Amino acid sequence: MTQGLRARKKEQTRTAITEAALDLFEAKGYDATTVEDIAEASNVSPRTFFRYFDSKLDVVLPDKAEDEESALADSLDARPPGEGPVEAAHNVIRQKLAEMLEEDRHTTMRQLRIVMANPSLRAVVVEHSRYHRGEMVLAFAKRMNAEPDDLGPQVLAAAVAEAIWVIVERWVADGAQSRSLSTMVDETFTLLRTGFG
Repeated sequence: MTQGLRARKKEQTRTAITEAALDLFEAKGYDATTVEDIAEASNVSPRTFFRYFDSKLDVVLPDKAEDEESALADSLDARPPGEGPVEAAHNVIRQKLAEMLEEDRHTTMRQLRIVMANPSLRAVVVEHSRYHRGEMVLAFAKRMNAEPDDLGPQVLAAAVAEAIWVIVERWVADGAQSRSLSTMVDETFTLLRTGFG
């Protein structure tokens, strides 16, 4: 078997497992679905499932790896030094959310709906967001010539982290019908830049 064919077969298996899992999560609920259920529905063994995913959580939140988490701070640090912290965050978040949808918009939307409907998964995302907030504090402090424990970078990072959650939650609730995600990002960062007063 050639390397290309092997890679395609692996990707097909991964996709089959993902689709079967999402079908079950939507039909039975995330908590009521077991790895054995997913394996049976995707015609693989539980052992094969664990070759592709560490747990069922990884099926619905595939981007929670630590190397992905550090990428946000790296992306902020890589923005031109002349950009203010809000502008840098705007550009990075716009790009990250676009990348999130680029690969498979339909699957991403299903994953997000499942997360929004499940309190335990929402809690995981909130914790994930807290990690990102800490990364943003460090990046913002550099751009603001401030210390990481100063109020400015802390408040801005909290506002941006919560804004991202609100954007995604509103977009999913709307079924991605009325406005594009990038438009919502632009509107949100205009508010953050200009204020509400």
